[in-house]
Parts: sequence; C-alpha cells; structure tokens
Amino acid sequence: MLNNTEIRYLGSYKELDTKACLDNKLNTLVEDEFGLSRPLSVSLVIPTKIDITRETRDIELNVMRLVLSECSKLVDLGYLDEIVVIDGSLDEKGDADFNVLERVVETAFDELDLFKRQVKLINENKAQALMARRGFFDFIVKTVHQSDPNMFYAFKKCGLNDTIGLPRIPMGKGAALWLSVPLTAGDVVCFTDSDIMNFTKEFVMALCHPVISSWHDPASRIKMIKACYKRLTVRFEPLGRRHFFGGRVTRLLAIPILRVLSKEYPNIFSGLNSLNYPLSGEFAMRRELLQEISFPNDYSIEIAILRQVVKLAGFSQIAQMDLNFFHHIGQSTVGLTKMVAQIISYIINILEEEGVEFPEPARKRILMEYKNEVERSLIKYEEIFNELSKSIAQDPKVKPSYSKNKDIETFRGFLELLGKALTETSRNERIVLPSWVKLGEKANYFLVSTLLRRRGNQSTFNRLKDIGLFYGL
Repeated sequence: MLNNTEIRYLGSYKELDTKACLDNKLNTLVEDEFGLSRPLSVSLVIPTKIDITRETRDIELNVMRLVLSECSKLVDLGYLDEIVVIDGSLDEKGDADFNVLERVVETAFDELDLFKRQVKLINENKAQALMARRGFFDFIVKTVHQSDPNMFYAFKKCGLNDTIGLPRIPMGKGAALWLSVPLTAGDVVCFTDSDIMNFTKEFVMALCHPVISSWHDPASRIKMIKACYKRLTVRFEPLGRRHFFGGRVTRLLAIPILRVLSKEYPNIFSGLNSLNYPLSGEFAMRRELLQEISFPNDYSIEIAILRQVVKLAGFSQIAQMDLNFFHHIGQSTVGLTKMVAQIISYIINILEEEGVEFPEPARKRILMEYKNEVERSLIKYEEIFNELSKSIAQDPKVKPSYSKNKDIETFRGFLELLGKALTETSRNERIVLPSWVKLGEKANYFLVSTLLRRRGNQSTFNRLKDIGLFYGL
C-alpha cells in the first residue's frame, strides 16, 4: 500500500494504449492567460553534447538520428507540438561545433513532413524567408547551441545578464535544461537524452500521458513523471560491441545513499528512497512547476530537480514510469568519478544548509549503513541481471555481462569519495541558475521567452543555410 511519502510506480510503458494516449492529448483543452480554451501543447527537449574529439562520435550521431526519427513521428501524429535540441558540442579548439545541429535539421528534413514543408515554404516565399532569417518564422524543430553569443545577447537586451551574474551561458546539462524553459512553449515539457540506442516514440508518450490525463483531476493530479529502467551500457571495442549491466552510479551510489539518508534525515530526503532510478535524465513536467525550479549546472541536476519538486508539489503529484531497459553508450571511469563527486557534494551541501553536522560518530554511521545497503543490493543486482538477460535472449547481437567483483571495486571507490567529502570543511562552488519565476520578478519573462525563441528560429535557419537546404533570397 502506498504511503504519503512514497512516489508512485505506474508500471511499464508497454501497458499503455498509444491510441488512447494520442486521443487524450488531442482532446485535452487548457485555459490561456485570458481564460479562453485552447488545445494542450507538448514540447520535447533533447539536450546533447557530442564533441568532435569523441571516439564514439559517429555512433552517437547515428543514435541521435534514431531519436529524432522516432520523435518526428509524434509530430506528424499531433502528439508533439515542437522539438527543441540544445547542443553543447565543441571542436578540437574548444569552440562551438555546429555540425551536430546541422545533422539535426538534416534529419528533421528527411523524417518530419511538417518541417520539410516549412523549409519548402521559406525557399519559395521571399517574405517568409525574410521572416525566418530574423527569427519570426516558427520552426517546428528549433536548434540552439549553448555557446551561441546571440542567446546571451537576448539576456542583455532584457537586462538579465547582471542578474544571472555570468559572462555567458555556461556549458553543461543543467544550463541546457534551464535554457529550455523560456525556449519552449508547451504546457507539458518532456526531456530525453540523445544517446538511447533502443529509443522508441512510446517512451515520450508514456512520460507525458499521466501528466496530461490527470490535468483536470485535482484528486489524482500528476505534475511530474520520472522514468525508471534497467540500463545496458554499450562499449565499442575493436572486436565489436560489448554490453554490460550499467547504471553504476545509480545502483551503487544514488539508490543506496538515498535509502540511508531517508532513514537518518527523513525531513530532508524522505520519499526519494522510493525512486527506482533517481538519476534518469528522462522526465516530463507541467510548465508552471518547471518555471519554479533552479538548475545546478553539474551532475547533481537530477537529484536537485527531484528534491525541489518534492518540496514544491509533494509526493502525491510525482510518479515514475518504467521504460523497461535502455541500451546506452557508456562513458569513461574518469567521467563517473566526477559525476559521483558532484552528486555527493550536492547531498552534503543540502544537509549542511539544513543545519546537519557530521561529528565522527555520524560519519561512521552513514558510511557503515551505506556499505551495508550496497552489500544487500549486490545480491539483488545479480538476480535483476539474470532476469534482464532472459528478457533479451532472443536478440543474438546482445550478449550482456555482469561482474559482481567489478561492482564491488567500483563501490569501494565511491565509498572513499563519500568518506573524504564527509570530512571536508570546504565545498566546491557550483553554478546554480535561478528559477524563471525569480528571474521574472526582475525582468519581463514574456519578452525574454519571445527573444530566445526567435534566436532559436534564427539558429535553425542558419543551420539550414549552412547545409544548403535553404537556397532562397
């Protein structure tokens, strides 16, 4: 039975009726600022970063094309009202690399009928071409690079650069999500990563449907859906692909430490221990809630969003949807260490802000309980891996492997990082971008959003021109 501090589990996405999801979206009306009814709209945001120096760049670009191809079907069906791709890819010199966004508009042109018709229109109609050049033509797919100076120029025009206190928009996923808020127009905003090798359009519908279907039902209203899944990490080696039981940071750090902290400090972390995959980057949320969230620009972003949503909306308005399993392109051990350090730092900062101190007995207790929690989990992970292997046994190309000893070795590294963090007296400073509700107190949010969306349209136009799909004027 669900208690009042447990986040609901809604089951597998495969249980949903996709036709019913589509009908529900198309038939749901919302009120605009003037109290007039209009159809509910859904925006999809895809943050990505595929640096030109990455060994897996070509593979990641192909995977991103798959994601866009699947999402394009949702646009044609009328389920998605816009797709916004926010990129942070860099070239060998560390400068903005626009090649990824060029691939995005190329894919959209090939796969999305509405986008192709928009491109045809601006090529054939000079007036529309002039509008597109200046950002007044609203593309169904918008592409934005985080290093594009035109984006920060819009902040300066609105007087926000001093408020933010940054010389430019920083690189990083947190900043990409933060930037997506004014760039999108949807009543529901859905986020998905670009490196899911078995991505299907039903993932997006499954994340958005519970939010949409409960829109007018105060008793069971859901304002945020978080994805959960099992993760298969794919590594590309000279002899071919290798599949490993992935999600190490989630399995060996996030889940066990949240279980420990929810018992030790229930007023701060209670409820988060019921999440099956707290670090998933796939979620959907109502816009008014999204606008109230601040965004740290590091790997703590997922837990930070969850904690804020719990405080703002409560447990009853959050739920999790099972997307079964992901084939995911893995990252280096160095990247994992950085991720773990930043997540631990965020958690300890939160505890310290709440007045929690860490005398030696408390440190030892947390470390011991964390160790015990992981050891209990390792038995379950072997069982989960065996079940996962059976479920994908029909695919001869996928032969997953799992090493309990490797998990233990990885966990010991995480335990050492946690021990050091608990004894440190100073914390690394992190960039936290303020919520758009707070920024709206100092600037006209409608104006900011309008300018940024125009910049997004201009960027899309420029990418079309760069690859020769625009040839007018």
